[in-house]
Amino acid sequence: MSKAASNQHANGLAPQQTPEESLAAPESDLPRYRVELESPDEGIRRVEHVHAGSMEEALVKVRETDHWPSSGPGSDPSGFRVVEATEESASSEARHQRNARRRYINTIVEEGLAALGKTAPDRPDQEFLDVLSDFFTRAVVHPGHFAFPSGDTEADRLLEVNDVSCVLVELLTTHLTHHGLKVERAVAE
Repeated sequence: MSKAASNQHANGLAPQQTPEESLAAPESDLPRYRVELESPDEGIRRVEHVHAGSMEEALVKVRETDHWPSSGPGSDPSGFRVVEATEESASSEARHQRNARRRYINTIVEEGLAALGKTAPDRPDQEFLDVLSDFFTRAVVHPGHFAFPSGDTEADRLLEVNDVSCVLVELLTTHLTHHGLKVERAVAE
């Protein structure tokens, strides 16, 4: 056995490993990072999950070619900017879902206001619009936070009208009117 080989064994290295290879931890032992990238020019948003020793290393890894399509839209990593990067944990997935939902709703509200030609929603002052606003608040804006009416006087009360719900109400009523549909209160028998 050569002196170099015996020194490798004395240092605890396997004969085929170099010192650099022995320092690299198995990928499964490294923290997992979630990196969200966006290409404003192409209108593409990507989420990549990588194992890395640090945030900086994770940001370098997501730009490597094995994470990107070889051709077509979204194939050039230099056209993407990082919009969010976090180390994964038990609570991070729930936070990412909330943030994605909020961005989605914000897009609807911004596009809705633009379509209505407004910068802010009108406050509904009719009972019908209050009821629709209450529905959108419970079902879309804050799902799971407020129970739907079920005979319980606390759940049956109308919630405070909020701007997001107002935009959704205005969009729905404008859409119905555009298609010649009119909603009327049912007459109690």
